[in-house]
Amino acid sequence: MTVHESVMVTEILDTLLPAFGRDAHRESWLLDCTLGGGGHTSYFLKKGIKVFGIDRDPVAVSEAKKRFSSEIASGQLRVENLAISDLSQKLGDIKIAGILADLGFSSDQLENRGRGFSFLKDEPLDMRMDPESGVSALEFLMEAREEELTDLIFTLGEERFSRRIARSIVEKRKFDEFPKTAAGLAHLIERSVPPNARHGRIHAATRTFQALRIHINGEMEQLDALLDGVILKLSPGGRAGIISFHSLEDRKVKHKFRKFSDQGFTIITKKPLEASDNEVKQNPRARSAKYRVIEKDE
Repeated sequence: MTVHESVMVTEILDTLLPAFGRDAHRESWLLDCTLGGGGHTSYFLKKGIKVFGIDRDPVAVSEAKKRFSSEIASGQLRVENLAISDLSQKLGDIKIAGILADLGFSSDQLENRGRGFSFLKDEPLDMRMDPESGVSALEFLMEAREEELTDLIFTLGEERFSRRIARSIVEKRKFDEFPKTAAGLAHLIERSVPPNARHGRIHAATRTFQALRIHINGEMEQLDALLDGVILKLSPGGRAGIISFHSLEDRKVKHKFRKFSDQGFTIITKKPLEASDNEVKQNPRARSAKYRVIEKDE
């Protein structure tokens, strides 16, 4: 069983807790839009903050309900199996003083779901956070046109060998040799790129798997729902913090926050906060994390 380490806990508490120190926010809630293993939520619960946590992964929600059964029973925590795009209609009249979204996948979700998120495992090529919704990665890969695959892998994965990889996928389909597992796809991708690209700092399949995961789960659309809708639910003086792990997400957050700064919000982090050297040593996953915070004006 993988043990997931929440990233940038100190920075998150330092920037979001002040919103709850205001008298008007004593009974307000924190929205954890990416509950995952409940790591970040646990720290807010210890501070006496009420949390509404959501996740698209039904296993994550089930595990959170077990882990935090007493907090749920006391009314300090609400947990729902929801996508961010469905959150607004569930909020009702509750006051929101804080919003947190950790856009990275937890180690538990990547390693222990058996859905093909990890290219190191011989698992079915599914990649859906919610296995009851949408099409699987395998279904998509078996139908997508070569041009579509090239564009997707290049745009969402920022993979410079996207054309080679897409061509290999289509060729294997023609001869009914396309792999049905994550490890098989990773091996195909490795053979598609030049030899000098097979042994770099990151695995040759990393960017392609990222692109597929983002596409299959509509992650950019969910981020749009957060930025265009959920953040507007903040109470005056409330704060929203977003942790992103790749440049596509961070650029979108940065540009939206800049627009918000002319529409009744103040940017708290002029530059994104990053994990300390000590945290990166303890948790290498934190290396690529960028954290931005915005406050709704009073």
